[in-house]
Amino acid sequence: MHTHKLRSLVAKAAAVGAAALTISFTYGAGVASASIPADPTGGSTPVAPHFYNGNVEGIRDTGSDTTFFMMQKIGDLFTGAGLYGCTLNTTAGDTTFNSSDQALSNAGSSISYFCKANANVATSDDNDNWDRTEVTEGVDNVGSGAGQNQLCAKAPTPLPVDFARSSKPSTGACSTEVQTGYAKDGVPIIDYPIDPATVATGTTASPLISTTAPYSTYGTFNGKGTLGLVGPVANGWLPGDALNGPYSGTALADISNADQGGGLDSLAYRLWCGSSTTAPFKQITDWGQLTNLGTTTTVANVATTAGSTTITGTFPNTIVGNASPTSANGVGGPGITGGTWVEAGPTTSSITLSVPAAVTGTETLTFTTVPEGQGTPIGIPIRLMGVNTSSGTESTFASFADGGGTTNPGCSASMNANSPGDPNPATAPTPNSAHIALENNSDQLDEFAIADFPSPDYVDQAIEVATTLYIESNGVFNTNPYAAAATIDGTTYSGNKLTEGGLTPTTPNLLNNLYPTARTLFNIYRTDTVRASTGGFLNWICDSNTNFDKGLDNTTGKNFDTELQTIISSTFGFPRLTDLSPAPAISTPADGIAAPGNSCAANLSVVTTSGSPTITLAAAGSFPPDIVNAGGLFGGGNVGVSGPGIPTGTTVVSGAGTSTLTLSANATATSAGSSVAFSGVPAVTTVANPQT
Repeated sequence: MHTHKLRSLVAKAAAVGAAALTISFTYGAGVASASIPADPTGGSTPVAPHFYNGNVEGIRDTGSDTTFFMMQKIGDLFTGAGLYGCTLNTTAGDTTFNSSDQALSNAGSSISYFCKANANVATSDDNDNWDRTEVTEGVDNVGSGAGQNQLCAKAPTPLPVDFARSSKPSTGACSTEVQTGYAKDGVPIIDYPIDPATVATGTTASPLISTTAPYSTYGTFNGKGTLGLVGPVANGWLPGDALNGPYSGTALADISNADQGGGLDSLAYRLWCGSSTTAPFKQITDWGQLTNLGTTTTVANVATTAGSTTITGTFPNTIVGNASPTSANGVGGPGITGGTWVEAGPTTSSITLSVPAAVTGTETLTFTTVPEGQGTPIGIPIRLMGVNTSSGTESTFASFADGGGTTNPGCSASMNANSPGDPNPATAPTPNSAHIALENNSDQLDEFAIADFPSPDYVDQAIEVATTLYIESNGVFNTNPYAAAATIDGTTYSGNKLTEGGLTPTTPNLLNNLYPTARTLFNIYRTDTVRASTGGFLNWICDSNTNFDKGLDNTTGKNFDTELQTIISSTFGFPRLTDLSPAPAISTPADGIAAPGNSCAANLSVVTTSGSPTITLAAAGSFPPDIVNAGGLFGGGNVGVSGPGIPTGTTVVSGAGTSTLTLSANATATSAGSSVAFSGVPAVTTVANPQT
């Protein structure tokens, strides 16, 4: 029978004279001696949060590419925690601590993979995978929507799916889906300002000039430039500029879905969704429309206020205002939404903008002859890389580009309405279908470019990537340099994150859903099929060392919750959510997709009576016994949870595990079914299959 090393150490210490040596071990919440602690609660009805039943089970997820590698690390950590859990039963005839286990009764005898009775020693960890659940990540059908469809038996799967990885909320693939949100993310727009002067080799007479259509036709615009010469357009290169600068255009910095009134007139819609040929809000197809904005004037020390259209500073009299974007000065800079123009001013020190500033501060702003989106075309098309439509990344951005869920015709199906195909007539197939990449991997861009312009035509490969806009997960971009870059002839070129609506994807902006494409990362389960092993694992991720204390990882000396925090927030760059996370400042960011921040906490529909401190479940039954461990409530409108009537600071006084809870304050409203989040209590409160 396998024994833990620390268990052997106890025996060895006893043999040499334990009186001279004091040894203590940590497990669960505190310090234990070498005596045998009690087994965790088992029985025919395992209880939250662990749902221990004494069975070793394998559980499997599938779905999101965004969270695949992170969940693989988390699954490995949880599986490894089983090394310090129960002692497995290896002798026929031994009973388990869970003597009423239904699986055992069905088998008619002891099963060798159950936990051994009375063998929980001081080295055992009864709060971290006591049942020795083994977690694996499915890869057979990538994408959040695909994972949910497999979970709900709407799509075939070669192996069972216990929960779906998802970077978007429940799609309603089945009515019993419940989402546990354990991290935040955003979907920034990426450009690739590659300078062709850095491309070292090529088949052309000059390594800097394209001789392959269509890029061989670029460069002779408005009588300027050299045939086939294209510089880094995202940095503001215009025909006639030197490849390595300076650039006379305006570098692309921000794309918004709220400028010029939003909807069909916004920059995002006109790029990804629009098809109108009518000015001034026609479809944007040319880099000059974004960067060829005329004369640029830079003004320092301009004071901006978030939410205000008024900016103050010392402005030159060459800046004029106008209600029409085509005859007014454009404005750009930190916190300024792309497509903003000067509506009025300046007075001696004040200007009125067409769109409120997104940040408060003292900034250096640029004023151009026309606003972004209204520039003069230069003949270089914008390539909008398509993205896998099963992914939450694509879904999030499609809603953003569509104007925040307004279901306009262009992007109601996907963000790929205006995605281009192969630009090279010599390699383009018939029909020339759009390039659709996997989400969250910029390397897909250079793979398409190599196929379109086979090596060693590195110049055209570089131009294709340099004229492309792509989207991907903010966490992936920040923590995986390879996935955030494109490689041409062995040289890696990093992408550049644009702001959205003047905002950057900082942790506060993501947690509060201020960033327009902020989203929550979920693990989604089904209430009608969820197994005890699955519920225990999802609760382990959501718990914040509040409902129960995770134990010590004996391979690292660190607490398991500390390691979980490091994996999510540091290794993979996603701000972590737990059962203590409050709801964000706003529930739905500008992409129109709800991104709740407290779905890792237990949410229960309760009956409240105004003036009474007691609540019951709307569906009858008993409250989970672990509610009393935390006590706090998120309620009413105080932290954004739906359902009125729970005053701020209310806690549970008594009643956990019974049909009635007594609160520390009276409810202020009567409701037959208000959703209340229980702070410090992980999300899964009941399971459908307690013995698996």
